[in-house]
Amino acid sequence: MLKLSVEELIEINDFYNGATRVTITHATGNTALLELYDGRDIEEFILSKRDLIMVLRNFYVEDICDIVHSGVNGIIDVKVDKSIEHYPVQISVEDGHKYYCNIEELNYIYGIIDYQKEMLSKC
Repeated sequence: MLKLSVEELIEINDFYNGATRVTITHATGNTALLELYDGRDIEEFILSKRDLIMVLRNFYVEDICDIVHSGVNGIIDVKVDKSIEHYPVQISVEDGHKYYCNIEELNYIYGIIDYQKEMLSKC
């Protein structure tokens, strides 16, 4: 199965947010076809059902921004339970909201937080 990076999923989530029409075709097994129409072209993506859920929830655009903002300006609490297959990471932000993701997504978030803190320290 095709494994997409967090960066690719962010791009797909951004396309999803700008689409004027969305078609989802669930395939057998663990995949789905996501077709996004922007008014001129149709972009097609094959996603795992988990990645599709995360895109539909707007995790890769909105939620990651919220987590990074909290991580840079406050404190985030991270708990990892490796016995949970698709969402082993629980991230709690300063307002008490909880987000769930996987280790790859957590590492991406940590990288963005570190980068943002570094940029702020240079100001």
